[in-house]
Amino acid sequence: MKQVVVFTATRVELHAVRRAIQVERRDRVAGFPCLIGHRGRTRVYLVQTGVGPERASVACRDFFRRHPADLAVSAGFACSLLPSHVGELLIGTEVAAPAGAGTAAASAVAPTGIGSNSLSSIPVAPAAMDLALRSAGAAGLEVRAGRFVTVSRVLWRAEDKRAMADRTGALGLDMESAAIGAVAADHRVPFVIVRTVSDLVNEDLPLDFNLFQGPGGWGRGLAAALSRPACVIGLYRLRGQAAVAAAHLTRFFERFFDAQE
Repeated sequence: MKQVVVFTATRVELHAVRRAIQVERRDRVAGFPCLIGHRGRTRVYLVQTGVGPERASVACRDFFRRHPADLAVSAGFACSLLPSHVGELLIGTEVAAPAGAGTAAASAVAPTGIGSNSLSSIPVAPAAMDLALRSAGAAGLEVRAGRFVTVSRVLWRAEDKRAMADRTGALGLDMESAAIGAVAADHRVPFVIVRTVSDLVNEDLPLDFNLFQGPGGWGRGLAAALSRPACVIGLYRLRGQAAVAAAHLTRFFERFFDAQE
């Protein structure tokens, strides 16, 4: 039975993948939730790491110390850095961490020159990427493949997203994949990125979600959200986009787990 570990950042993303498997038991990985189950002949470990490269790195290292795996998947939602549609599937060919981004991933992987910028880059496993592309097609999902970039802070302004797209040439942005890929490489586990678009390159998020980070973060974030009615409306819009992205993620993983050999 092939053993696949899927790392997601949030509970919403975790439950999107959970709907594709039969859960047998629950565990903890470095204090983070871990669901263990199967779909067909595939054993699935589903780990919720929390948001950001540091949390993802801690959860991954603890998991690989205790469990073998045939494949590691960085899954969940992504910001599209190219014009696209909510729910579109993005498959990573590699993941880059901008130098000076302040992430553990940026110092853990090899630098590669892209234009005048120096990025750290981790390739995905070609066989896993090919299987992901075929599974997306079988699920009837719009899909694109290309470079991802991992950052340590939420890019919530459209102008910052476009600047990152110009700097990196990436099609998708997240906050965990480079850390997951670096740890998987340390343990010689093949790695792939599969994420659905939940926010678009040319839209601002309703508020600065970095306010929620750190001590007292939830209080600061909620105060900012409630202070502006337009922000509340924007949060409802984002919730609807996340629901579409989650449904497409479930459809993908149903096909992807069934296709494992």
